[in-house]
Amino acid sequence: MKKIIYLSEISLPNTSAQAIQILKMCDSFSSKKNKVCLLINYCNKLNFSELKKQYNLKSNFQIKNLRKNRYLNFFSRIFLAIKALNYVKSLNNNNNLIISRSIISSIIFSFFGQKNILEIHHENSGLTKFIFNIFKNTKSFANQYFILIHKNLNKHFKLDKNFFLVLDDATDIRDFKLKKKGKQLKNSCVYTGSFYKGKGTEFIIKLSETLPKINFYLYGDLSTLDNKLKYKKKNNVFFKNYIDYNKIPTTLSKFPVILMPYSKKVYVKSKSVEVGRYMSPLKLFDYLASGKILIASKHENYKHILKNELNCFIIDLKKINLWKDKLENIFFKRKNSLKLKNIKKSALKTVKNYTWEKRIDKIIKFANEKIYD
Repeated sequence: MKKIIYLSEISLPNTSAQAIQILKMCDSFSSKKNKVCLLINYCNKLNFSELKKQYNLKSNFQIKNLRKNRYLNFFSRIFLAIKALNYVKSLNNNNNLIISRSIISSIIFSFFGQKNILEIHHENSGLTKFIFNIFKNTKSFANQYFILIHKNLNKHFKLDKNFFLVLDDATDIRDFKLKKKGKQLKNSCVYTGSFYKGKGTEFIIKLSETLPKINFYLYGDLSTLDNKLKYKKKNNVFFKNYIDYNKIPTTLSKFPVILMPYSKKVYVKSKSVEVGRYMSPLKLFDYLASGKILIASKHENYKHILKNELNCFIIDLKKINLWKDKLENIFFKRKNSLKLKNIKKSALKTVKNYTWEKRIDKIIKFANEKIYD
């Protein structure tokens, strides 16, 4: 049995989608009877039982701190990578599967002969990009394999097709099989996630102006909400603070309709990082797993998953009147109840292809074919 070493620069606790994805991946690897060790930057007073509850984790795995400071820069990332490398070497097992979410760490591992898989979710830039491009021309680059969150990323990284795997994000369907659902909120829509530019917050506020009889609930880290949007807020818009991931299924169960109005350009915590061309939103798969009606903006990145009037409704962001009409039809006209029921069923059928379990099966198969051949 191989040990899975999953290396990340995150610190815990953490409200990011990245933290959810990493913990869920480790949970799924562990559920497959693999020994798993998650190497992270820093965690203050780690309590694994609380972590399991917060993220709906089903199994146990090891989490090891590499540093005593949450804050990272280029040089501390190198220090983190070296500590991780020393830990892996101390295991005296060259057959361990190493997965990294850090480009710098992956380069250092590869340079010292440790084959590893680097999962990439956005472009690299600056000094990291410069170093990576130099490293591509070395013999050690052959030790690096890749998971790309979207096929468009290879237009930037230009990797050999034999060295990478494209995998969307995923969800755990079991999280949404609720014994007790939340109290239904009449004529209400929900959005969960972050309030960064491009995620759709401003659009929802504009939409609310046209639909005074419908309530809009938006959940996210309120500290990241632009003050200008707070002042634009209408009486039927309710901003709610970030909720732990384990509360997402119950929260979504309260609402008949979920909104996902992504713009063409989408930004994350680092305002200089634009991910619209590469994103595979984790929340998308949670939304499908909830079995609710999803209304999403038209976007190239998830057109292979979302199909208009089959498992969701897709509407162009520029056509706000169509969003208005669709919500009025759903909430007030109720003429298409059979169609809505079929869309919900189709959403649940679609998401069965995008579970963490299936994702890690593909990774293990890829590793066995490429790394341990």
